[in-house]
Amino acid sequence: MSERPSLWWIDWRLSPGSLVRETIGRFLLFCLLGFGLLSLLLSGGVSRILADRYAITAVLRAEVPSGEGEGLARKAAALPPVRSATYRDPEAAWKEFLRAYPGLDPLRGTGENPLPGYIEIRIRPDRLTVEDVELVASALGAVSQVEQVLAGEDWLPRLLRAGRLASWACWGIFGAFLAGFFLVGRLQERARAVALAGDFAFLAERGISAGRLAFLRAAGAALAGFLLAAVGTAASGGVLFLSLRKFPFLERVVGSPADLLLPRTIASAVLFSIGVAMLCGAASLLGWSSARSGRK
Repeated sequence: MSERPSLWWIDWRLSPGSLVRETIGRFLLFCLLGFGLLSLLLSGGVSRILADRYAITAVLRAEVPSGEGEGLARKAAALPPVRSATYRDPEAAWKEFLRAYPGLDPLRGTGENPLPGYIEIRIRPDRLTVEDVELVASALGAVSQVEQVLAGEDWLPRLLRAGRLASWACWGIFGAFLAGFFLVGRLQERARAVALAGDFAFLAERGISAGRLAFLRAAGAALAGFLLAAVGTAASGGVLFLSLRKFPFLERVVGSPADLLLPRTIASAVLFSIGVAMLCGAASLLGWSSARSGRK
């Protein structure tokens, strides 16, 4: 070592081999975590899955013509919580009924179609709450052409409660991976500090304080963690974008590729990178402190 070494990236100068291995491992982990983060952000945990499965059905009166039914569907689609509203005329309703219950063609016979037309309303994933469902159901129920509104009021609260628990579980798993990374990073930092104890003692003999060395090592670890997390998240975002474009059915579970470019998604990725930087810096400081305490 030189008599006056630069303290920036001092670990890279003293132990490049182990740091290269750690960097590769951390980058792969951040790619995995970035993919999970972006998937959770776009899907809202399980909110998009629930929104895709759940629908409000507004059954129209038998005498409502198709033109009015389509007009009501357009008005329903304009409500803030609504993602889509599709009108099904009586003939389409009958065909759907036969697909669900084949072999019941004789029920119709030669008489009139026994089924009325209806409007199927899908709710936006971020607005799938009891309050918003009641808002839409009340608005539809007040229309004279609507015979009945089927919104599942009896079982919907339980469904949403289960969805919240599932979403919390998904975020909990994500948090557990972050906590695991912090613990492993702390052990890696401690092991490296112990292995390089002689070099650090050499620097201390030449007037470099332990506090200054610990601070600069932590700052370097934080900066490296931020860059790795940012690049890893960007790479996983690219993979997710291509996957959603190649397999459109995934949009029903995850979301639209365009959502990856929304300001809130980008801001969340930046905050994630900042959080990783803080964890890396803290792991470096704690590993250094633990190593020095162990020597004493």
